[in-house]
This record gives sequence, structure tokens and C-alpha cells, in this order.
Amino acid sequence: MFTDITREIQAKDIKRLLLQVYKKYQRGEITDATAYRETYILNTILKAIEVTDLEQRLQQIETTLRNNE
Repeated sequence: MFTDITREIQAKDIKRLLLQVYKKYQRGEITDATAYRETYILNTILKAIEVTDLEQRLQQIETTLRNNE
């Protein structure tokens, strides 16, 4: 599914992969169970990316606030 391990997976990568799963499902290339399983995994990864991004942004804000005191 995702073969380039030289960089971190980004939300846009997950979006592309989710669309690929949807297209394969619509064409009948994968079963309901496979589509569900793949989208579940991809959505779990997406949630982890979102949480990590928010943590980083919050740390930057906190650092900025501390430096301005």
C-alpha cells in the first residue's frame, strides 16, 4: 500500500490511499470486509498524524508564550 518509507506519511498520503480504497471498492476489486479493514487502518493512522501535528503546534505556541513573558 505505502512503499516509500524514506519519509513520514502525511495526511495527504492517507487521503490518496483512502481514495484508492474507495475506487477499488466501487469497481468490485475488493470486498466490503477488505474495504472496511483498510479504511479503518488508514483512519487510525490519520488520527495519529492529526494528534501529532496538534501536539507539535501546541508546543510551538507554548514556547512562544514562554519566550514572550
